[in-house]
This record gives sequence, structure tokens and C-alpha cells, in this order.
Amino acid sequence: MICLTALLCVCICTTSAAACLVPYQVGKIKPVGSTLEIVEQTQDSVTVRKTGDEPFKILMFTDTHLAWLDKKQPIKNHTRTVEQMVQNIRREKPDLVLFGGDNVTSGFNRLRSRQFARIFEKLGVYWGGVLGNHEGDNTFSIRRDTMVKIFSSYDHCLMRQGKTDVDGDCNYVIRILNADGSLKQAIVCFDSFDEMSDEMKTDHGFDPSEGVYDVIKQSQIDWYTSQIADMKKTYGKCPSIALMHIPLTQYADAADAVEKGTARFLWGDKRENVCCAGFDSGLFDAIQKSGSTTTVFCGHDHLNNFGVKWQGITLSYIEPSGYGAYGMAGRGAPESEWLQGYTRLVLSDDGTFDHAQVRNCDLPQ
Repeated sequence: MICLTALLCVCICTTSAAACLVPYQVGKIKPVGSTLEIVEQTQDSVTVRKTGDEPFKILMFTDTHLAWLDKKQPIKNHTRTVEQMVQNIRREKPDLVLFGGDNVTSGFNRLRSRQFARIFEKLGVYWGGVLGNHEGDNTFSIRRDTMVKIFSSYDHCLMRQGKTDVDGDCNYVIRILNADGSLKQAIVCFDSFDEMSDEMKTDHGFDPSEGVYDVIKQSQIDWYTSQIADMKKTYGKCPSIALMHIPLTQYADAADAVEKGTARFLWGDKRENVCCAGFDSGLFDAIQKSGSTTTVFCGHDHLNNFGVKWQGITLSYIEPSGYGAYGMAGRGAPESEWLQGYTRLVLSDDGTFDHAQVRNCDLPQ
């Protein structure tokens, strides 16, 4: 009995140490502050407005992969991810920070999720985003809905659980208003899940033993259509962008067209196969029909950072941000070629925006 108790104590201590995000002194972070105010919020939407006159700036990070610390995940890599992210936020002073998924991953991640959220509370910056395919995929991970509940419990988090009759966790809209109350931009966030169920694989002709990425479900597409219609009715127009983790199949179609010379990248490049959903479930068609969403942003592929105009819609990756997962370093590339960084959007009152892919290695350190 004594031996078992001692072993349990060792396991708990080891788990607590390994579960820590990084030895990062959150308490020493100097706040950036915000001129953003929450106007209204529901189960699946948050409406915000900026009180100042400066342009509205959004920073987007993805695939930080702040994971369990082991030999494959050196603590220095996670420390660098967080330090660089905080440094970039402090320099840019954004109004909103968004994450494209695979943010806090692997097992024993309840503590890390809270540590992650406290960074933004200390910075005083509003933030939101989506979950990726690696949140909740570990045996010792908290559930995806639990992570959303933890995040959304913090004052500066705009993430919402979403409606219970819509598939997934974290389907919600961030509505950004101009000073006069008109809609500047809507950010429609989707849960793109992780892997298809065996039953779904069989129904669509896939081998159940094969790993197949999941798709946006019909209930989500219907929800998207109703959200766009509601915003058009409320504001008279609805400029919007979509955010999800796993790219739509149209990303692969567009990349193939670039290789054939019938399309071109607007920025970035393709360095690995597009790891897209198992089939086209119809969201892209709904986006085209909406006449609202101009751009889709995703994460997931750490070596792809391109943007391409495809059938009237811009499909863009967010610049990958984490140093603790696979990337250009694994290919032996010099640091001057590493992609880690972020994507910056500066919004105009009419919903248009300036877009930039920013790499850390190009910034003054």
C-alpha cells in the first residue's frame, strides 16, 4: 500500500511538471490593452465594436501545438513559440487575435489550456478562433467541449460553444461593427473535427482502417446560410471571412491548377500535399451562393502557406506558428527559410482588408 501511494505521488508530480505549458512568466507580461467592447453575445455569436478611430487589426496564429513535454517536444521549442507570439502581439497591438486550431494539444492539457488563456488575460487582448484535429485526440486529453468551456470562461475570449443542434463544438460568428453600428466584417468560425468515424468512412467508400479527415457537416452549412441571411437582414450587407482548421477539398483543386499553370498563388507556396477533408460536403458551394464570404482561412498543413483565388473565393493558409511540431526545420532548411510566424489583417470600414503573411525570421529580434 505504501509503495502504491509513493508511486501515485511520483506519477502526479511528474504529470504536473510535464503538463506545464512552458516555464514562461505570465505574471511578468506587460498588458497591451484593448479599445474593443462587447456589444452583444449569444450562444453562437459575439458582436464587438472598437471605440478608437485607428484601423481594426487582426493577428492570426495557427498550429502552435503546445503539447505534452517529452523528448520529441523539447521545452525550448514551446518556450520559443509562446515568447514569439507574445512579442508579436506586443509589437503589433492587435484588436483581436485568432487561432486556427491545434493550439493546445496532447494529453493532460487542462492546465495548459488555462495557462494559454491567462496569457491573453494578462495582455488584455481579445481572442478567439477554432479547434484543430489534435485537440482532444489523446487518451489523457480533456474533451473538446471542455476546452471550449475553459477558454470561453475568460473575460477576453470571444470563443463560443455554439448551438446544440449544430454538429461540432465552437461554431460561432464574431461580428465586428463600425463606429456607426454598420457591419465591418463577420468572422464565421467552424469546427472541422478530426477524423471521420468508421461508419462515415464506409458510407462514403473509404476503408475504415484508413485515416480520413472529417468534413463540415450539413447542419453546419445550414447554420452558416442562416447566419449570413440574418446578418444581411440586420445590417443590409454582410462582408465575411470563414475560419476552420482542416482545409476544404478546393484547396487541393486550386493547388493542382497552379501546378498545371491554370491558376497562380497570390502569396506563399505549397511544400506538402494538401491534407484536406475526405470529400466535398458542400460548404464551398454555400459560400459561393452566399455572396458574402470572400476568403477562407485554415491551418493544419505546416509547410503550406499559400493563398489562391479559386472560383471567386480566396483560399488562404494562416502562417504556421509553432516550433514544437513538424516544419521546415525537419527538412534541414536554414532558419532563414522557416515559416513560423502569423497572418495580419487590417480591416477597412467597408469590409475589405489588407493581408500580410509575416515570418518571425524576417522580423527584428
